[in-house]
Amino acid sequence: MNFEWMFRHHIGRRIDKWRHYFDIYDRHFDRFRGKRVRVLEIGVDHGGSLQLWKHYFGPDAEIVGLDVDPRCAAYAEAQIEVRIGNQSDWSLLKSLGVFDVVIDDGSHRLQDQLASFEALWPSTRGAYLIEDCHESVPVLDAPLQYVYPWVVVVERPQRLIRGKDSRELRPDEVQAEVYRCL
Repeated sequence: MNFEWMFRHHIGRRIDKWRHYFDIYDRHFDRFRGKRVRVLEIGVDHGGSLQLWKHYFGPDAEIVGLDVDPRCAAYAEAQIEVRIGNQSDWSLLKSLGVFDVVIDDGSHRLQDQLASFEALWPSTRGAYLIEDCHESVPVLDAPLQYVYPWVVVVERPQRLIRGKDSRELRPDEVQAEVYRCL
């Protein structure tokens, strides 16, 4: 089941997504499905996309939503936590912890997108997607950037390792080993 199929068969809270984003989600998020992942979605709206991400990523996924509207706290449920606050609040973002996937569908203002990226990217292990770049495409200091109409995706490089160790691993190799295991 791809994202579009799940979207079309979703029963639950309202979801508002651009159709041309669906293939982008599958292309960049499919490798995380069915794994123990932590996902942050900035911008909760009616809470439906949180439910869809929970279904898309699977029963071992932890979904965190962040929104400025205190009414969104009511959308918390099993596997879904909702935090209330501003996406440009550096200390709040840092307090959220480490994520495998970040989806910025928040204010859609360039300055907020940049602030969130700067705070969250260092602790993002996999993919960071910024939706609705209508104002302009943010210039990001990160490798592996993909630019689509209204969407920017940044990914961590995936280093693949095979074979047995012949010596003790250096710290950078230990870090690569951590990313390989995701």
